[in-house]
This record gives sequence, structure tokens and C-alpha cells, in this order.
Amino acid sequence: MRRVCLICLDDKNRPAAIACIESLCLHDFLTLVEIMKDTRYNLVQLHKRPDLLQQCCKLLNSEWKRSETARLRSLEASCDKFPVCLILLHKDDVVGHCKVSLVNNSQDGVILESLIIDHTCRSQGLGSMLLQATEDYVYKRGIRNVYLTTKGQEGFYLKNGYVICEPVPQLNGYRDFNTNAYSSEKSNSKLKSSEMMPAGPPPPPMPPNFNRLIPQIFLTIPKRTFMMKKLEP
Repeated sequence: MRRVCLICLDDKNRPAAIACIESLCLHDFLTLVEIMKDTRYNLVQLHKRPDLLQQCCKLLNSEWKRSETARLRSLEASCDKFPVCLILLHKDDVVGHCKVSLVNNSQDGVILESLIIDHTCRSQGLGSMLLQATEDYVYKRGIRNVYLTTKGQEGFYLKNGYVICEPVPQLNGYRDFNTNAYSSEKSNSKLKSSEMMPAGPPPPPMPPNFNRLIPQIFLTIPKRTFMMKKLEP
């Protein structure tokens, strides 16, 4: 395929060049897409490239702020089984990341977390490339069900074959569906009465206008969409 730089053409020849490009057949266009999706990118397990930990930390914190210590601890948990952090590399530059963890009490289900493409590399199909490569990776390891949660990116995952599903209580880290993770009457009933009695003299009473002095705080949990995909051979 002949490549033409429109910027290098003068005003007289540029319209003809544009018309020529617009007349390309679908086959040529698809060929161009395949050329752009060549083998310049590699999917690598992060624990096989510990020298890239800082790059991954910077990439993730550019989207989701977190302390560097906590972020590195999470990334260093990557292993040959699960959880595993998969990174999309262009040469030695990290351009994408996806963490994969087993769903609690499951041997064939995983949850995808922190799927991200570097801001400077977006709108090039790399998100779908990373997602499909991740699915191939887990399928070869016996995984047949892939879950994720998202807020605002439903269209991207629908395009890649995912469907909206009911909330899955077993997903790691989503304890809002597990009331036992907090307090319960059963656990409180185990406390001895002596342990529940306050030590020392009682505190002084609150001032009459105490409630007015403290601003009202409302805790809200952002709604996320649960999605899943069954991997087929």
C-alpha cells in the first residue's frame, strides 16, 4: 500500500490525495487496521519484569490515586497463578495494565480489575487488544467466566462481548453484599457484660446545640455495573 503524507502536499494536490484516500476499498482499510495492530506490543506478567513496577505504579496512580507503598504492595502480589498483573508493553514502555484475580470460592471464574491504557496511547484499539489478550491468557489456564465492575465504560465492554449481570457477592473486595463483614448480633452477643461496661466515670453531657455545630455527612456508595463474559473455545 502506498503511503502519502498529506502535510507534505501543497494546496493544489492535497484535495486529490484526500479524494484518493476516501476511495480506498474496505479491504485496503482493513489491511491498514491490521498493519496498525502489528506485533509491536507484548503481553507480559509483571512479576517477570520487576524493573517495570515503578512504571506500573505511575500509570495506575494517574487514574486512581493511591499511596505508592500500597500500590506497590498490590502489584508485587502478582504471581504465576492468581492474582496476576498483566502489562501491555511497547518495547520497554508500559502502555497498559490489567489485574486478574480468582473469584472467591471459584476455580473457573476471575475478576478483572484496574484495566487501563496510558492516556497518550488511547483511541488506537489498545484497550480491546489488552482485554482480548487477557481473556486468551486466562482461558489457557482453565478460566471460563470473566467478571468485572465498571462505572461509565459499559459501552466499551459491551462492544467486546460482555453482558450486564446481577451483582455477584463472591467478587473479591465488594463487601457491601456481605453484611457479616461488619458487625452482627451474633458477634456482639459473644461479648461479656463486663467488657461492654465503660471504664471510669461517665463522660459529661453534650451541649444542647451540639448537633448544630457538626455539619451533616452523607455517605454514598457509587453504583457500579456488574458485567461478565463466558469464554468460548
